Amino acid sequence: MHSMPAITTLRDWDFLLLKRYSPQYLKKEDECSLCTYGPCHINEKKKGVCGIGLNAHLSKMSLFTAVTGAAGHASLAESITSELIEKFGSDYPLKLNDEPLQTPLIRLICGFKPKVLSEMKKVTSYINREITSLLSVLNMGQEGEWIDFESKTLHAGMLDNLALEVIDMSQIATFKFPSNSPDTPLQNSEFRIQSSEFRNPAILCIGHNSITGIEIMQYLDENNLSEKIDLYGLCCMATDMSRSPKGGVKIAGNQRDQLKFIKSGIANVIVLDSQCIRTDILHHASKMGIPVVATNPECSLGLPDRTGDKTEKIVDDLISQREAGVLIFDKKKIAQVAAETSIKRIKIPNSKFQIPNYKIRVGRGAISDIEIKNVAPPIVMGEIPGIIGFLGCPNYSHENGLLEMARALIDRDYIVTSGGCTAIDLAEVDADGKSLYEETTGKFDAGGFANLGSCVSASHLLGAAIKIASVMLHRPIDGNYKEIADYILNRVGVVIIIWGPMSQKAYATATGANRLGIPVIFGNKGERYGRMLEGNKSCGWEVTDMRNKREVFAGPTPAHLMTTADSPSEALTLAAKLCMRPNDTSKGRQTKLKNYIELDKLFSGSSLPDDIHLFVRTKYDIPPKYEDNVYDKLKKMDWKTVWIPDPTLLKSVEFGKQ
Repeated sequence: MHSMPAITTLRDWDFLLLKRYSPQYLKKEDECSLCTYGPCHINEKKKGVCGIGLNAHLSKMSLFTAVTGAAGHASLAESITSELIEKFGSDYPLKLNDEPLQTPLIRLICGFKPKVLSEMKKVTSYINREITSLLSVLNMGQEGEWIDFESKTLHAGMLDNLALEVIDMSQIATFKFPSNSPDTPLQNSEFRIQSSEFRNPAILCIGHNSITGIEIMQYLDENNLSEKIDLYGLCCMATDMSRSPKGGVKIAGNQRDQLKFIKSGIANVIVLDSQCIRTDILHHASKMGIPVVATNPECSLGLPDRTGDKTEKIVDDLISQREAGVLIFDKKKIAQVAAETSIKRIKIPNSKFQIPNYKIRVGRGAISDIEIKNVAPPIVMGEIPGIIGFLGCPNYSHENGLLEMARALIDRDYIVTSGGCTAIDLAEVDADGKSLYEETTGKFDAGGFANLGSCVSASHLLGAAIKIASVMLHRPIDGNYKEIADYILNRVGVVIIIWGPMSQKAYATATGANRLGIPVIFGNKGERYGRMLEGNKSCGWEVTDMRNKREVFAGPTPAHLMTTADSPSEALTLAAKLCMRPNDTSKGRQTKLKNYIELDKLFSGSSLPDDIHLFVRTKYDIPPKYEDNVYDKLKKMDWKTVWIPDPTLLKSVEFGKQ
């Protein structure tokens, strides 16, 4: 058991993964300007002046991306926990409906279950300490081998995942957001084309810290302004504000919709927090005459700090446009300034501007223990074909195929989840005024479609995989990272699709999922991260069979840890393939192969995937509908029956004795 692992504690597990899934660097040369030796033009033949080779340099940049993303979520975790402790007290219990909150990631990585809010500080202190170590690694004259850079990249991703759970569990406990709740309500953004519908004063909130938005909601409620002022949210603050029992926020869209909403003229004032904010937002808001209130030291935009000034004076300066915007750190003053500015400012909405209408199921939070116990056996045996999580940024064209992918998987009885900006895109209504969330149940079960919440809700998908492993393995979670990750990799068919990769945070979250044994499929823009983790065919696909301690062939299951797809149909094919696990029963493998064959046909047009023979272990794995075609293929490939193992990548002496 390893509690709060340091940057090399899980190095042996990382090396097992990196041997099977060798990094594929997508550049043949690169320029490094990280120190004054440079710029150095590094390629396969030419090293940098410091001595670093191409693969080591590219893996160093992978760490740079991952640690930057992890730092974004770590900083948010630090600030949110500090603000919540100030608001609710350090001894505030981490409970919901009188039940202790489940924190599987914290338990797995840190080795304990936090009971009160102040104990979250133990976790954030650990995260910050490790991020400092990883930043030190990026210094010139430190690490020099690609494999250790990659191990540290996986460590950065794990820290990112941990920060996600700290954030969401803290706000679930204090603000009483839904958790373990499949039946959350639907919320409609209720946009209409007529400008007359937008005469009410309106506040637009953008960012990731829900505390800022919820403080505004409370102020409006306490001052009987909720019916007089419209409150809109963009990005993750919107999805988290919608989880508040008070309600009252309209989801204006995701990150991509910032300029569209500003140019619509609907907002009287814009309140910014941190992360995923356009860096030129002040410029565009000023062109529309919309005052801006910045609230976070990490996104101050050159604005004057007016925290100590009187509310009336700040509002007058914003209305008169003596100030295009202000910086305020006091949450109550932010709410007052936003409300009074919105009331006093006259606006002229742009009636020609079309804004999508969204109908979204409010984020349900974590997956309940009852749901986990119900799905754990059929997931591990393969009878539920897999769990697919849609996450990520809106970095794709409008015709993105997200809805088609989600529907195809739901129809095939996968468990489908959503979170973050992708969850909002999946909520866009059709010509009949309906969204996918209305057509489906929010349960975490076969054919279910569960919106987990904002970006930080990715922790609940990872937590579900951890709890499934713990239930089936009959082993403790606390500090048991390698054993649980090994179980997930070999037995729990869960895959994440990040169709619009963009931010460093998305890369960090994906990399952390990889360390936990969960494959990630990026849309084609994921190639711009410069590195994938794809199956290394030269090393073979052996696992240790725990029954007889022998190494046996298990097939490429899963075939990749991080890869890309160019089209929705290719992504569906990959998802079906990557849900296969060595432990699948023959009945489960039949279901998974049937999906793989049929989805591959949509992408390639062929009758059978080229690699189908690698996934058939015995004749009982073959879907009856395709028996003749598969047998013909197997004969051509000189196929032989292989043993279905009780699989692990860990050495037999390690398993159960960490």
